[in-house]
Amino acid sequence: MQSFMTLLNSVGISLLQEGYQIGLDWLGQFVRAIIESVGIIGVGIICFTLILKAITLPFDVYQRVKTRKQTLIMRGMREDLDKLQQQYANDKTMYNQKMMELYKKNGYSMFGACLPMIISFVVIIVAFQGFNAYSRYANLNFFVEMSGDYNAAILANGEQGIDYLLARGEDGNILVGEDGSVTFVWTDEAGEEQQRTVRQNESFTENGCTYTMSEVGNVKYYLTVVPENTDKYIFYGYSLEATSVSKAYSVDTDRLSAWLQANDAEAYESISSAENFDSACLDYVKGIGATAAKNWYEGHRANFLWVENVWYPDVSYNHPIPQDYATFRQNFGNTQVTLSDGTTAPLQNIFSEQNYNDLTAGLAQEKEEPNGYFGLIILSIGLMVLSQFVMMKSQKESSQYQTVDGQGARTQKIMLIMMPLIYAIFAFMYSAAFTIYMLISSLFSLIVTLASNFILGRIFKKKEEKQVIEINTNKPKWLIEREAREKEENKKKKNKDR
Repeated sequence: MQSFMTLLNSVGISLLQEGYQIGLDWLGQFVRAIIESVGIIGVGIICFTLILKAITLPFDVYQRVKTRKQTLIMRGMREDLDKLQQQYANDKTMYNQKMMELYKKNGYSMFGACLPMIISFVVIIVAFQGFNAYSRYANLNFFVEMSGDYNAAILANGEQGIDYLLARGEDGNILVGEDGSVTFVWTDEAGEEQQRTVRQNESFTENGCTYTMSEVGNVKYYLTVVPENTDKYIFYGYSLEATSVSKAYSVDTDRLSAWLQANDAEAYESISSAENFDSACLDYVKGIGATAAKNWYEGHRANFLWVENVWYPDVSYNHPIPQDYATFRQNFGNTQVTLSDGTTAPLQNIFSEQNYNDLTAGLAQEKEEPNGYFGLIILSIGLMVLSQFVMMKSQKESSQYQTVDGQGARTQKIMLIMMPLIYAIFAFMYSAAFTIYMLISSLFSLIVTLASNFILGRIFKKKEEKQVIEINTNKPKWLIEREAREKEENKKKKNKDR
């Protein structure tokens, strides 16, 4: 007997997968909560960076205080270090040995400030991993959300009927009556299980749809669901032999043609004159989804300042929407995504090249326009240069005596070049979101360095003055301290006499 499916002039259409995502651990969820609670992506990234820097600030301050104390000790050893440099100018090994002996004698440790620095570094690395995971999650979610609107726009031209399943016995086999009938089971809105007996090739109407069970190919029990409203041209079918509903959607080309003839003469003429009528119908319906995806994009752009999409680098040769699937895939590699049912699968199995092309068909302009103009990259490099320069000046005295041949100072100059270069590489490789993170991080570090230099300078000023007096007068430390106490006591006595 001829199946119901062959009575319809139709062409299959593939909808896009929804509800999948890159898995996030607790740290990634923490980053997500901060950024998404703000509402503006760029501002959220700034808030996350400031929170992270605030967490590491106590360790940073402790390290700076410790470094300042060590600098004072270094200043007290300056004369002895000068002598060592002159005495062992041609013997680096002996100079290092004598220098370490002098350090030990005066209580100076080059590693005194390393522990808090290591702790801060570990915290930043761990947090960066969470931030990077969220960046990839948000980037992919951008396309998943567009897919939802793509599907919804297409399905609006159809009806979703009741999801029927076949009744089965305790052995799991389908229950078949003597007359060949089977039983449909479903759960109604009240949560009650309902049943209906249906025979092969029998049709019935329910919930605005016509249901027909027929044999299609190797599937004996296949249910086709068609809207009663003839203006609706999307229908679907699924195998009743499966234990769950997996719908395959199609376009009723006759209904679509009739609808276009009545509502869109230009589109009707274009489709009717096409060399491949079915393909033209399919492209028309895909265009509906692509337009919806474009509208979603325009209402949810991940832009910040002059950057059109913060999930891609701030460069003119990148684009807000990748030009092709290969470029899109470069951002994810062999990423495993988590589906709505909790299982995992490779991204390319869920979101294929054809899916990508269908989804982004309406975003041709966004595939060509520049994503940015290098502004964030230039700012982040400039701030890193300034930050490194200020730090180099702050550590100039302590690095002066680290090596007999001045290698310590030269190393700092190399770092003045290398660190901005590394930042530049990261800025070109990673997203503009990461560049914002680096930019705010450098700015914060620069402010902390300048503030700590000012505040700690005032705090340690008296100690430095005492040290200078001790060096210039050759007075022992205990004598300088006694004179300071006597001076303070005399001052208090005079105030009391008044």
